[in-house]
Amino acid sequence: MATEATNRAASAAQPVTFTGLKQHLFVEASKANDAVAFYKAAFGAEELNRVNHPKRKSDEELPLLLSAEIKLGSSTILVSDLADDSTAP
Repeated sequence: MATEATNRAASAAQPVTFTGLKQHLFVEASKANDAVAFYKAAFGAEELNRVNHPKRKSDEELPLLLSAEIKLGSSTILVSDLADDSTAP
C-alpha cells in the first residue's frame, strides 16, 4: 500500500515535456487573407483550417479572420487578423 502511494507521488512530480511549438502570426486587420494567399503562392503552403468571426455581418467587405492554420514544410503556423474590435474574442 505504501509503495503504491510512493509510485503515484513520484509519477505526479515528473516534469512536462513539450515537443512542438505552433507560431501565431497576427496581421493588420483584413490583411490575413492576403497573407495566407502570399504564403501559398510564395512558399507552397497548405491551408489546413480556417475560422472566420461568426458575428461579422455578411455586408462587410471582408470578414475578420480569427485564424487560418497553414503548413509550411514541417511547421504549422496560425495566421489571424489583429483588430481593435471589442466583439472579437
